[in-house]
Amino acid sequence: YCCAGLRHSKTGNMGRRRARAQAQSKPKPKLETMFDCLFCKSQKTVEVKLIRLEQIAFLKCRVCAVSYQSKISYLSEAVDVYSEWVDKSAEANYEPDQAPPAKKLKV
Repeated sequence: YCCAGLRHSKTGNMGRRRARAQAQSKPKPKLETMFDCLFCKSQKTVEVKLIRLEQIAFLKCRVCAVSYQSKISYLSEAVDVYSEWVDKSAEANYEPDQAPPAKKLKV
């Protein structure tokens, strides 16, 4: 006697539910490669180019022609190079005679 009244599915699994199809993954958001210039205040004129094989990044403004170059790792992105440039330029323009900006205290 064959399974006395139990239904068999086409795949041969007795009473199991079908597996659901995997949900499609969302595409990764694209990061910016064009940024605002610190020196000429132009918007979206600073372009960052990453040359991963040589582990070098170039940053250049199309308006005032300011440029910056740095070493990168395999994890680096264009925004990392831009933020490094912002930090280096702020550090270069900092004068030790000036008092550092006061920190706000939480009350």
